[in-house]
Amino acid sequence: MTTPTDTLSDLIAAEDVLLFVNAAVTATGQREFRSSAGEQRLSLAFLHEYVRVNYRPVYAAALALDINDHNAATIVEQLLRTADEAGGPEEKRAEGRLIAARLGRMPPQRVYRLFHALRAAKVNNRRTRAIVRGPYGGTWGRVAAVLDDSYSASGSAVKRRRPLAVALGCHFLLDALAAPGAYSAYWTSGATDPLLVRPWGPTPLGARILDALEGPAVVDRLVIVSDGWDNAPPGLAGEVLRVWRTRLDPERRTSAVHVNPVYDAAGFDVRRLAPSVPTAGIRDAEDLAALVEIAGFAEGRTGLADLLAFLDRRVELFLKEASR
Repeated sequence: MTTPTDTLSDLIAAEDVLLFVNAAVTATGQREFRSSAGEQRLSLAFLHEYVRVNYRPVYAAALALDINDHNAATIVEQLLRTADEAGGPEEKRAEGRLIAARLGRMPPQRVYRLFHALRAAKVNNRRTRAIVRGPYGGTWGRVAAVLDDSYSASGSAVKRRRPLAVALGCHFLLDALAAPGAYSAYWTSGATDPLLVRPWGPTPLGARILDALEGPAVVDRLVIVSDGWDNAPPGLAGEVLRVWRTRLDPERRTSAVHVNPVYDAAGFDVRRLAPSVPTAGIRDAEDLAALVEIAGFAEGRTGLADLLAFLDRRVELFLKEASR
């Protein structure tokens, strides 16, 4: 029998949930006409914690609603930070499915920022590791990236700053893929804060590649994101890579790949740095993991059977997503 108390508590719960959903659809933590960004963030933070603590299954289920990406990312982060608060194995599995599905719908740059925040907060539980690796491959060990933020990364009037955006997206993805604390970024400008990079200056790829290879520890993967116009001095990057590959690492203990976001019309291809390092064209940072794997086959690190098996997995995943 339903008592007035039950009815009242249900009504309060429904109002709480509606209040949260309204905020999750409309609020982004940014300044509005009548409230500051700080007020917006404080209000949202309270609502997220209140609903997560009191209505956790409903909080997770909000990922299936048409809420904005800012709040979806916040929900994912909060669920992963507080995984031990889930009600049991079934609730954890349900949350995991919702998180994976929502991440697949979010813009890659938003996902990269989320993974970066989790890494910075040292959220490293088993479920978080599985989710990070799910859409983007396994842990890549120790990774060094040489990232081009030179003047040519400003792109064109049609593709304004597109090369820089790709490099920035690759930076966050590589940070997520590397083992904890095992990622190093070397911007051509010498910048240390990725959120402050801007396209300016020459392209000293050779010097930055040397910096990456002479780091404190041997890296498992070297990833170069650049249009390939090495000019400070010209040709140094190719010579560094040639000597390194033929004399210092002929056993290929470190895999190396160059991904290039700019098509070179005169060469009918993307511009390459060295014959010893495979180059792949890249359009979006989210394609990086697959391109690096394919480049590994081109480098001779794995055989044709492995390449065909990899392509079979990609086809299966593509067809499964298309049938949804």
